[in-house]
Amino acid sequence: MITSVSLSRSGTHIVAAILVALVSGCASDQSTASGPGDSAVRFIVANQLLAPVTIAIDDTVSLILSNGQSSGMAVPRSAQWLTWTSAKPTDANGTPIPDDIGKVRIRVSGISSLLEITNVIADTTYVTADLFNRTNAQVSIGVYDGSAVSCASVLRGVSGNVSGFTKIGYYRLLPVTEIRAYRDPTQCTGPYFSWISTQLAGFSPKSGLVTLTLNSAP
Repeated sequence: MITSVSLSRSGTHIVAAILVALVSGCASDQSTASGPGDSAVRFIVANQLLAPVTIAIDDTVSLILSNGQSSGMAVPRSAQWLTWTSAKPTDANGTPIPDDIGKVRIRVSGISSLLEITNVIADTTYVTADLFNRTNAQVSIGVYDGSAVSCASVLRGVSGNVSGFTKIGYYRLLPVTEIRAYRDPTQCTGPYFSWISTQLAGFSPKSGLVTLTLNSAP
């Protein structure tokens, strides 16, 4: 913004141009800016994962963020660690199914103004999947990592005109990673149909979501 001030002095017309620097930002951003004399470290945490995440400071839970949510934090400068964990999907009995994301630890001193939680953690990429079943057969969903299979979910068959649906947690995307639909309806054994790593690499940025559809029974 340029403000022009016109002054007349001794018959001489003087025009002074004053440049005003404007700094814009939302109130939440301003509240997370910490200066040298601030007693707290202030930053924003944003969750891009599909799973809710629980944020703790030195093992004390401070915040829970759902997908797409963000919040400002102000933590003591004496704080050492921020840790976060993601919620796990549950099986048919409501029991959480472990995935490959454990407790993630980050030094508070290394956090800048924004901590964005995405599917890339310490240079490792993780993917999750929404799976649809257009067949009549119930199948079990397993994730193969090159040496072992983690049985992650049960995918029911079509009911009327509605496709079966399930989702799984987050698993490392390695060159050998496969998501498999097994003929066995619960145990992830026997013949299977697989989606290989090159297909899984088409995940949505930051969330790591891939959508997979089973069109023929294994």
